Amino acid sequence: MDVHVIVKLKSSYEAWHAVFADDGENRSKICDESRTLAGRADDSTALVTLFDVDMEAMGAMMSDPEFHKLTEDIVEEHFAYTMTSIEPPE
Repeated sequence: MDVHVIVKLKSSYEAWHAVFADDGENRSKICDESRTLAGRADDSTALVTLFDVDMEAMGAMMSDPEFHKLTEDIVEEHFAYTMTSIEPPE
């Protein structure tokens, strides 16, 4: 399953992205990290797209106290949505 996450930031995008970029090894345990996309939507919002996500593992990671410690000063809230690929019309 593919997942799109809207990340509402407490910090600057640059501060968030530094932490996000440094956490790739952990993300690789729950998704195909080689395809992960991240970018800035505006000054207080980051967008992340994850591919081939193990949803159970993602849920466990996001509820882990260590994840909360890592993000508590930089993230206000995560809004996660599943995505389905749309086939082109015939």
